[in-house]
Amino acid sequence: MGKLKDLTLPLILIAEIILCLYFGDLVSTDVKSTLFALSLSIKEALLMVLPFIIFSFLISSVGALQKGALSFVVIAFLMVIVSNFTATSFAGFLGMFTLEALDTIQPFAKSGTELAPLWDLDFPHFLSNDAALFSGLFVGIILSMTGFEKGQHLAQKAQHYALRFLKFFFIPVIPIFVLGFILKMEFDGVLDLIVQNYLSVFVAITVLAFTYITLLYGLAAGFKPEKWFKSIRNMIPALVTGFSTMSSASALPLITTASEKTSKNPIVNGVVPLSINIHMIGDCFSLSILGLAIMVSFGVPLPTPQAFLMFTVFFVIARFSVAAVPGGGVIVILPVLEKYLGFSPEMLSLILALYILFDPIATSANVFGNGAFALLFEKIYSKLHKTTAQLA
Repeated sequence: MGKLKDLTLPLILIAEIILCLYFGDLVSTDVKSTLFALSLSIKEALLMVLPFIIFSFLISSVGALQKGALSFVVIAFLMVIVSNFTATSFAGFLGMFTLEALDTIQPFAKSGTELAPLWDLDFPHFLSNDAALFSGLFVGIILSMTGFEKGQHLAQKAQHYALRFLKFFFIPVIPIFVLGFILKMEFDGVLDLIVQNYLSVFVAITVLAFTYITLLYGLAAGFKPEKWFKSIRNMIPALVTGFSTMSSASALPLITTASEKTSKNPIVNGVVPLSINIHMIGDCFSLSILGLAIMVSFGVPLPTPQAFLMFTVFFVIARFSVAAVPGGGVIVILPVLEKYLGFSPEMLSLILALYILFDPIATSANVFGNGAFALLFEKIYSKLHKTTAQLA
């Protein structure tokens, strides 16, 4: 029953796309204009409170890192940053190359008229997303280093209320939020092109992400075929659990069991819970490549290496403020996409919908990647401690 509930949101979005595709022309322009205006208002409300959500999740996740030996936390933290940065960079490079090779993404040729919203509200923004990212990271590091219990308690409380807002206010209105933009794309004559274009993109993301993660398992195994195959085989139950539940946390016990069975070192039991919500290779690939594909679809020039580097830096920082709710992986990235890749409201809505539809595969890739990360961490951490002991 729980698995069926997890699939509710993707099924609703699929139904919306199909119904708008085949019956959208039966909906009056006034209704479409009203729903589009409602979607824009929801987006504005989200962007107004999003900096506070980002700040609360960052200070909570980073501030709670003081668990066990300082060296353990620092090495794990740095490895997560390097891994997410490397995966996102590779995804961007491979995504651009793959999109050119596939040549299946056609720029949208909109109809002569475009749907206008019935109203257009402009909500005030009290805090910029950049300020929220850097201040949240800074305060979180201070809390982590000082171990200030009262501060950590307040951070956990702030995260609790931010999570309640997402769960009880934003997540329930996602179908309405997306519907307005879907109706606009149907009115503008681009919805059918989206359906035609993105199946090949989903296949490309899946192949690239799982190939990349498989190579990480090879690196952890020293590219010894028997150990390489064994580490992947041990992780299959966790991968299947992640796919079926769309939750990395649900697969956590299976990841730790599989990792310890492969490495024979109980240290992996500590690093998996630490990295489960911040190390997400599946999201690095899916969001980067989907973002690039959407830019091509809307006729936006692909980013220069410098622009994509800036996007990657802020993307990696934002990964530490991801909320464990449907679409949480993309919600905190929306302002980064808007500022550094020039996403419009329609583009933001499209990537949110596509991300949720792709979530089962992206989550299974996250789980698969966390298993590889645990094995690589065990290898690097053991070598560093061995070197330190020899120097001493």
